[in-house]
Amino acid sequence: MRVKKFIGSTMQEAIAQIRDEFGRDAVILDTRLAKRGGIWGLFGKKYVEVTAALDSETTGKQRQKGRKEPDQIRQGDRLQSLPSRSAFRGPGQQAREEEPMPIPAQIAWQLYQDTLKNETSATGTVSTDSAKAGHETHAWPPAVLAVEQRLVDNEVDKRLASAIVQSVWQESKDQLIDTEAITAKVKERIAAMLRCVPPWDFSGSKPTVVALVGPTGVGKTTTLAKIAANYSLIAGAEVALITLDTYRIAAVEQLRTYAEIIGIPLEIAETPEEVRSGVESWSRKDLILIDTAGTSQRDTERLQEVGIALQPITGIERHLVFSVTTRYRDLADIIRRFDQIGFDRLIATKLDETHCYGSLLTAYALARRPFSFLTDGQGVPECIQVAERNHMSDLILGDA
Repeated sequence: MRVKKFIGSTMQEAIAQIRDEFGRDAVILDTRLAKRGGIWGLFGKKYVEVTAALDSETTGKQRQKGRKEPDQIRQGDRLQSLPSRSAFRGPGQQAREEEPMPIPAQIAWQLYQDTLKNETSATGTVSTDSAKAGHETHAWPPAVLAVEQRLVDNEVDKRLASAIVQSVWQESKDQLIDTEAITAKVKERIAAMLRCVPPWDFSGSKPTVVALVGPTGVGKTTTLAKIAANYSLIAGAEVALITLDTYRIAAVEQLRTYAEIIGIPLEIAETPEEVRSGVESWSRKDLILIDTAGTSQRDTERLQEVGIALQPITGIERHLVFSVTTRYRDLADIIRRFDQIGFDRLIATKLDETHCYGSLLTAYALARRPFSFLTDGQGVPECIQVAERNHMSDLILGDA
């Protein structure tokens, strides 16, 4: 493998150098913004340094096959698919792009819903304490109970874990004789239950307008920059940014810096009219990304302000950004409160800050909206990947 650092005054310049020397089989390992010259690190000229690698063995195999793989990013040992223009899918296409959910997966969801209904009938409200749920004793073999406990240990809501395992056990208990076989079946069941959407299609006459919403501290601004960098620099889309986060000056400056590095325009909007005007002025763009202020789910007034600011935009797609480290009670509250202003997709962040990923499944169970992206670090553009349900199922079982 060849590894080399490329330096440019902009990210586009560095990426162009990588493609000239390594071609499209190159993988980005790291990016950073630095200064050259100046006094004590001040007043120097900014430049972008990108570390890239080329696996010559893989490239040789691809050439022997006579075909070219899609653009990809590698972080560590994990290969992450990047969007390509031909693979984009857009809002409003979910029904066409998703196959019907298999009957066994529907049964698992129904068992879970039945549990919630029984709790509601008994107490008048649905308990949000997963530790108290699933108290019913099942006459299951130790191997089955072990798999259920594995899900719970990985922070899947116990009611949901029990429903999944029960659906698997009811379907094929005669064939499942050991923990390994049960685990494999449960992993398949979780993958069938989850829903993910592929990237957008920019073939229409109007731009795709996407807003990221969510609580404070989950990494919305950095996630927005990662999406913008991947689509603009690597996928070659025309991208523009709008920020509504005028409460934090640092957030505006952070996004402005990213916009300058990537080489895309940024509009600062303080009113719904300015948001609408910004979207209308970029009618020839492929993708318009809107950053909103981080809002506590309990701050009803601020939450309503976000909803009002986005309301004038027809066909806008809202992605709720949450951290996988969020506790069950808080996650349920976040999803319930943000549902008041509406959201269409889920983005999970901070996968690098935990080893337990059960909240991915719990979030989908609570929201029943598909995932679009997962992020796992601060690096731009490399620490993001398109959500894929088999990979998420591996994470949830602790096998990734």
